[in-house]
Amino acid sequence: MKEYFLGIFRADDKEIAPFNGLRTLCFFMLIYGHMYRSMKTLIPDMNPYMQNFLNNGSICLDMFFSLSGFLIATPLFAEIDKKGTINWKFFYIKRFLRIFPPYYFFIILQYFIFIPSLIKNSPPELAEQFRAASHRIWYDILYVSDYAKGTIFHGWSLSLEEQFYIIYPIFLLTVFRKIPERFRLGSLVAITLLPLIYRTIFAYTVLFKTTGVETVTLYNNNFYYPFHGHIDSILYGIVFAYIFSFRKHWLEWFFNSGRLGTVIHALTLITIFIYTIFADEFKAGIHQIIRFPSFALLWILVFIFAMRKDDPIGKFLSWRIFFPFAKLSYCAYLIHVVAMVPISRKLLFMDKKLEQHEFILYAVPVGLFVFFCAYFYYLLTERPFTIIKDKMISRYKAKVTSQVFREELNKATS
Repeated sequence: MKEYFLGIFRADDKEIAPFNGLRTLCFFMLIYGHMYRSMKTLIPDMNPYMQNFLNNGSICLDMFFSLSGFLIATPLFAEIDKKGTINWKFFYIKRFLRIFPPYYFFIILQYFIFIPSLIKNSPPELAEQFRAASHRIWYDILYVSDYAKGTIFHGWSLSLEEQFYIIYPIFLLTVFRKIPERFRLGSLVAITLLPLIYRTIFAYTVLFKTTGVETVTLYNNNFYYPFHGHIDSILYGIVFAYIFSFRKHWLEWFFNSGRLGTVIHALTLITIFIYTIFADEFKAGIHQIIRFPSFALLWILVFIFAMRKDDPIGKFLSWRIFFPFAKLSYCAYLIHVVAMVPISRKLLFMDKKLEQHEFILYAVPVGLFVFFCAYFYYLLTERPFTIIKDKMISRYKAKVTSQVFREELNKATS
């Protein structure tokens, strides 16, 4: 029983520890980004650079997407290299046990509690809109809300990732393993370029000919939300996984770069910070075309340098305090909008002289409150199925993902 409630607070030596810190810090970026978008009317004269920075909190998703591509692809590459195939049934069962219970329980709460509450407490005209919107929950249930807006505000990203989980093993079995080894990396890179080519064509034929609200709507519906417009963030993680698995000698300089590597690591993070200040995500421009691959590549550089044994930034990101936050990140992401809106409104409206920078400061207590709620949600909806998954892995003596990473990392950095 003690392990059930306190297991998330124990470090797991099989994990790549710096990734826990990245997950945690990027989650707080998500909080201040979404908090600003829902409360920006409190400061109508926001400094444009601060506005860019707060809006660009969404770049955390490119980190999560790239990391997902890397974490999912690395063990599957190892399996297909050793066996010539993958245990796709085992893969899907593990993914379903990890993802489905918390997700579908949230959908139940959304339909039977959250939406009825909004209908009950809203003016008649808004109540009717919420009532009509409730029928869109089928898009959430079917994981297609990246194309047809559902009832979950951030459901598009969950749909995009689930579509990746479904398609990727099929791609490995039906296409990838039939490609000669010397052409595999080139094929992956070519696939990675397809969303970039699509965005370029759409931008110059449609998007750049619009202004104002129309530009924002077209950008969101054709670039930001849909699988085909945003998937390259995950694809870059897959390419990195392939290099990490089969071209490790290309990474030797990075892993053994010493103080120069630390400087480049710091400069990479500074570049991300500067980019978020000066790039207006919703203003038509070439940055909307290259945004996802730019941030994906920058985050992957952070991954590489953080994995070095003596990297000071990596050591910071490896602090044990980040472990429970990282383990709660999926449940926290699911519930964060529902949990953060009431508490953020209360905190921000209490501040009669709200300053621009305080959006970031308030993100800390709001984020901590979300994680507090996520802990109990995790115990209810994720923990029981994690136990089942772990027992299943043990029963079939399969290599868990984190063990594969640890073995590969030790080889790369030894």
